[in-house]
Amino acid sequence: MPLPPPVPPRHRISERMLIVHGVLFLAFLIIVSRLIELQILQGAEFRKLAESQHFNGVILPARRGEILAINSKTNETSILATNTTLDLLYVDPMITDRPAYVAETLADILLTDDIHNQCSGGLSDCPQELISFYESAFDPLLPLARIQSGVLLERLSSVNIRALPAPKENTADVFEVRRLFARDIEKRISERRLTFVPLLYGATKVQMRAMEDLNIPGISISWKQKLIFANPEEVNQSQLASIARKIGPLIEQEPTTIRLSLQTRNLRYVPVMRRLPPKISLQIKEKKLEALREAQEQKSKASSREEAERIVSSLRSIALLPEHWRFYPDGTIASHVIGFLNNNQEPQYGIERILDPILRGQKGLIQSLSDTQGGQILTAEQQVIDPKDGETVVLTFDRNIQKETERILAEAVRRYEADSGQIIIMDPYTGRLLAMANAPLFDSNAYGSVYQRVPIVLSEKEEHAIVVEIYHPKTNTRVVKAYKDDVFTEEGRLHLSKKTQEALTEIESLYEVSDITRYFMYLGEHNRHEIFPTSMKGIWMKYDNNIGVGAYINRTVQEIYEPGSVMKPIIMAIAIDHGEITPYDTFNDEGPLEVDEYKIKNALDRYYGQVTMVNCIEKSINTCMTSISGKIGKKLLYRALQNFGFGRITGIELDDELPGEIPPWKKWSQAMLATAAFGQGVSVTPLQMVTGISALANGGRLMRPTIIDRIIHGDGTVEKIQPEIVDQVIKHQTAETIAAILVSSVDNGYAKRAKVTGYRIAGKTGTSQIAGPGGKYETGTGAFITSFAGFAPIDHPKFAALIKIDRPRNVQWGAEVAAPIFKDVATFLFKYYGLPPDDL
Repeated sequence: MPLPPPVPPRHRISERMLIVHGVLFLAFLIIVSRLIELQILQGAEFRKLAESQHFNGVILPARRGEILAINSKTNETSILATNTTLDLLYVDPMITDRPAYVAETLADILLTDDIHNQCSGGLSDCPQELISFYESAFDPLLPLARIQSGVLLERLSSVNIRALPAPKENTADVFEVRRLFARDIEKRISERRLTFVPLLYGATKVQMRAMEDLNIPGISISWKQKLIFANPEEVNQSQLASIARKIGPLIEQEPTTIRLSLQTRNLRYVPVMRRLPPKISLQIKEKKLEALREAQEQKSKASSREEAERIVSSLRSIALLPEHWRFYPDGTIASHVIGFLNNNQEPQYGIERILDPILRGQKGLIQSLSDTQGGQILTAEQQVIDPKDGETVVLTFDRNIQKETERILAEAVRRYEADSGQIIIMDPYTGRLLAMANAPLFDSNAYGSVYQRVPIVLSEKEEHAIVVEIYHPKTNTRVVKAYKDDVFTEEGRLHLSKKTQEALTEIESLYEVSDITRYFMYLGEHNRHEIFPTSMKGIWMKYDNNIGVGAYINRTVQEIYEPGSVMKPIIMAIAIDHGEITPYDTFNDEGPLEVDEYKIKNALDRYYGQVTMVNCIEKSINTCMTSISGKIGKKLLYRALQNFGFGRITGIELDDELPGEIPPWKKWSQAMLATAAFGQGVSVTPLQMVTGISALANGGRLMRPTIIDRIIHGDGTVEKIQPEIVDQVIKHQTAETIAAILVSSVDNGYAKRAKVTGYRIAGKTGTSQIAGPGGKYETGTGAFITSFAGFAPIDHPKFAALIKIDRPRNVQWGAEVAAPIFKDVATFLFKYYGLPPDDL
């Protein structure tokens, strides 16, 4: 069977780590390295370097600006992103006198009954440091172990797999977990010297073999983890320079860096748990205070001064280090727009990333000289630079509207078995976005949950149809795309081209092919899900949300699509505005139209005879629209679409916005002119589409969309973002005319399911085939995008909205999928704003 066409490669995010035995601060490494050489440096260059090594300071962190939402009724604000301070708990092994006691004390405090219940249930709230003690709760394949016992006799399906309960005998006992956790802590804090230093993650076979051949004491290889690491205690310290020169080219690191890494040193910092709940931090502080009081009491009873000096607190090695974390009170609300900060406090996606320069503020610094031991020397040169807090950003989003919109959308995506969906709600008179929703959702506080996988069952036939792709880890270029059996069986490889076989042989000499292979199950010609192998026959894993890290993408601006029939009102508005047609001009719809070598057909191959332009929108007649675009002409239609904002970015305050695609009019064929009339052959973003529809709602003005209401600067001044008119794209009268036609579309046409009793709603449905690589359209289940664009109330629209559902699988028409969703959104908004029915 023929292979699916190639698809653009995606970056693979994969990082596996061995146990991190200990971490030292970089500053400490710099201070201790080459201390003797630093003392005898001579010359201007060396003196400058020495001064920089001795000039020390304390960083004063800036407070990151908050991100707020604004209530569109009351103008009150609510927090979408703020800051919280949570403690990092660590232990200093060098001053730990009773490791077992310290470990047991910490395990008892950290592993509460509530946390045990969270971890036992496999919940995302379980601290990362404890997950390894609850492997059974986080292993989605564990229930399938019962298959081998013969308990399940019926044919397994992906549905009943997910219903299987975990065996009760695998439920962790809290006392046993505390004991194991304590032993783990004890083991790590009992070592006072650094014994593990990772040198290279993701090592190739060539690198690992070469390192083995060198046979350097203290340097080891983990073939399973693809890791080269060292134990400085076992490395000959007198030969560090020679060793560093030998292995530097091999692991592609500077010898100076390697030499610093291999130096023996005390272990002063063993992290135990991060992001401690405030209640637990308080318990630890109280426990330390209690231990200190006990030590002081013992000191008071000591028989001599020397004996008293030997008495120290049993918990003196425990320390809490405050860390600043980003916190999102609502988690999923507008997460695609807000983005998140990762564990390294780096902004990822959305507002957090694009406005990071103003959100992060500026760090402060207390500058001073330090002696060779790292102690502070107070001098007249000491300077204090105050930190400058970040600025607060107030979004145009109404939290209540955003939350309800996300609920409606998530429910619809599940109901129609779709891959994803988007809803945008805009104030058509200002361009302010009231909501911008994506589904599937993700939680900004637990952004890693997008990687969660669930088991599925594949038949033998389905397994043979699995397609694999292999990318070179360093260049990220695709080496192979083939059926699984053609890559992993000797007989199958004979079917591959000689060039592909040579590429596979070359990459196998460097890597384990199974480690760098991606597996895909195709649901259509260009519609696929990534799947993952397991050790169980016929059992595979897939992302629970179907799209994995794709959930981070804000598809309202970062993805283009062919809009289909929701484009028809804009085409008709252009024609009316330029005097090419009037609403009651007629068209004789007798059957398909032949254009170039193509046939233009109506949906379901229905034809309506003599129709008006109003009927053309009501019944969504493709042939009628083709006649209209023919009257407009290529050049005029191209320029008019550009005026509506298509083919260029809107300039909204979001990163990676796509401009869409409208080919230059000189390259248009007659078929292109014909299909553009009903939204095929041109690509847009959902944001461009709702912006264009808003121009029909507000009297013909194209507004620049915005999600920023105002920016509050550190000095208290407020920068208000004012509405911006980009252009008057059609006359006011034309806008009123097309709005009336769209009302008739909802009252009398295919858009009836969007109707809310008592209200006059303007709207148009859309159904478009998904264009695959090479311009060929997909067919079959899940090959369509359904949409609805509309606004209401008609007399003075309070909102315009676009509904878009990607690849629904049980219904494929916009009238059946997207129109009812618009009705749900509109019903909520009418009630929320207290808008009376039009017929009162």
